[in-house]
Amino acid sequence: MRSGPWVLLVLLAAAGAALPSLSQLRFDHDTRSLLRADAASDTLEATLVERFGSEDILLLAWEVPDALDPSEFARARRVTDAVSALEGLEEVYSIASSNVLVPFPSGLRPIRAQDLEREIDRTRVRGLLRAATVYRGTLYDDALTVVACAGTLVPRDPALRAATIRRVRAIARAESREGSEIHVSGVSALALAASEYAFADLRRVGLAALIVSALVLLLLCGSLRETAVGLVTTALPPIYALGLAVLFDWPVTAMGAALFPVLGVVGITSTVHLFTAFHAEAGRAIDRRARDRRARDRRTAAARAVRRVRVPITLSLLTTAAAFYSLHATGVPAFEAGGRIVGIGVLLAIPVVLVGVPAALGLVGPPPGRTAAARLDRPLMALSIRTTRRPLLWTAAGVTLLLASVPLALTAPVRIDVLQAFRPESEIARTYRFLEDRLTATLPVDVVWRVPEGTDTSVMLKKLRALERDLLALDGVDSVVGVQTLVTYGQSIMPFGENAALLFLRRFLGRITRRFEHAESGSVRLKVRVREGTRPEVLDLIERRASQLAPGEVTVTGLYVRAVHTTRALVFDLFRGVLLMVGVVVLITAAALRSWRAGLASLLPNLLPPAAVFGAAGLLGVALDVSAIAVGAIAVGLAIDDTIHMLYSVADETRAGRPLPRALLRTQKSVGRAVVLSTLALVAGLACLQASAFLPTARFGAFASAACLIALAGDLIVLPASLMLLRRL
Repeated sequence: MRSGPWVLLVLLAAAGAALPSLSQLRFDHDTRSLLRADAASDTLEATLVERFGSEDILLLAWEVPDALDPSEFARARRVTDAVSALEGLEEVYSIASSNVLVPFPSGLRPIRAQDLEREIDRTRVRGLLRAATVYRGTLYDDALTVVACAGTLVPRDPALRAATIRRVRAIARAESREGSEIHVSGVSALALAASEYAFADLRRVGLAALIVSALVLLLLCGSLRETAVGLVTTALPPIYALGLAVLFDWPVTAMGAALFPVLGVVGITSTVHLFTAFHAEAGRAIDRRARDRRARDRRTAAARAVRRVRVPITLSLLTTAAAFYSLHATGVPAFEAGGRIVGIGVLLAIPVVLVGVPAALGLVGPPPGRTAAARLDRPLMALSIRTTRRPLLWTAAGVTLLLASVPLALTAPVRIDVLQAFRPESEIARTYRFLEDRLTATLPVDVVWRVPEGTDTSVMLKKLRALERDLLALDGVDSVVGVQTLVTYGQSIMPFGENAALLFLRRFLGRITRRFEHAESGSVRLKVRVREGTRPEVLDLIERRASQLAPGEVTVTGLYVRAVHTTRALVFDLFRGVLLMVGVVVLITAAALRSWRAGLASLLPNLLPPAAVFGAAGLLGVALDVSAIAVGAIAVGLAIDDTIHMLYSVADETRAGRPLPRALLRTQKSVGRAVVLSTLALVAGLACLQASAFLPTARFGAFASAACLIALAGDLIVLPASLMLLRRL
């Protein structure tokens, strides 16, 4: 450890080099990133954009007493003109724009201010707008008490999109009034707001986790200098991981940003075990009658502590990294991105904890003789005695809990809140709640029909009208707009036949018509809007009734479709991830300790946490969302850390010739304290995620905290009991 100062200098220099680049972190959020990836849907949606135009819509909506009041109409005109002047938007629509054509006696034209000067004029215009089914539910509601301005974002670089959205927000703030706030929504607006929340979470949750880690270390060490060492060194892996994210241009999602504080807490748990070993070695090494030797004794104690715990720390961090990397198997892009970066950070924690922390410990003063954490020793030893006397009872209790939890977990309700993933008081949630309540549903479904060549237009429209009627009758379907809607609108303007009305619309409303029909491919599209929280079975009804148009010629896609597919696969993905991680953990433990008994003993304590948590969710009716997929695998990865430390300590004691009951008792005294404190750090750090504005992150923190507490009981009670029973085999 003589090279300790140089080692610390290198580690700190690397962190110092990475810090300036953190300002270039790319925060990214796509609503679809919370749902299962689907290459076929991606291809289909890209084809739809190519054929029917971009669906990257920016929507400004606000409540008014009467949209046709001259002052409110003037406000809508100001908003429309200001938004139309922005570089990054095209095809801006509102009731006050020249793009919205309604039938006047003089012909088809936009509404003008002079059309609203008298009440009788406003009444006539109100009737015209209510008949314009193409615009109703998008640019205004039926009562004309909600006004909206919609524009298509130009598909250019992300920086321009972000700048455009921020300028639109500024316009909305400038034109908002008390009781009539202008809400800005849209896929890109949601993505930008989520990215901003992610950055705020990274700071807020990270600070809370840092404070929690400091308190746990102070409780263990009783020394401010050692606490500072632990905090500084364990803060390095997150910095390195974020630096690599900048270097390789990996985006940080809202979920991934909140996982970074977990990375710091994982480092603290390994540091707790290292500090415990250092204190034990320092108590033996320091000669109180030769104080001039204490610097050498500190270095000796640190070196011995590393040799004592390097294998279990390495294995525990490897299994934790594997847990984060296992999120790739979920197929959820947000988890894949976060799991990749955090997994790399966990791997980087291995050299930092095993090299950097000991090097720093060699430079600080000797540890205090007795800390508050030492009070845990007596109850832990008493617990060990009770457990080893009745191993069958405690093992049977663990097996019973496991068998009872699995069926209950299968009954847990599943809910995918795509657009309501933020706290109800947040701006995003308020915006989409306003849209759902006052204007239109927010979950899109696209029904695309490739019309057989030679099909008569009247036959096509008849089938589309029948499908529209059937879909609108479904619970949760808010609106259906397609070519037949346009034709009906055209016939309300002039007494045309259907073919003539369609030709008229192609001539005068060509930009709108092209969003619903593509002549080159012979395809037509129905845009269906579904309300948040609609039952997944409604999708089956939509697909079944759409397929009646022409079997094999109809495709259904959209955000609601992805949400339903994710909902149905969630429980399977959850159990698959848990079983995969448990299998990896058992094999690694058995191979590392060269004992199949050790591998089997680790099975039950690591299956219990996810099973019990999700069993409780089923019993209490707590809904699961996509965060549950992450909890399943990561809970096992975190729970195995203390299991490995316990098993290694027991193996060391038995190799020294001590009988198993005595080895378990000494393990509880030597490692049990670190197990309790490291679990306390994990639970408290994960509980900090409750401060996240992103609800899947907050739920992840709650489920994972509960899983860690159950894992603590498994390590202190079920694991020793299992070892005692397996000794007889």
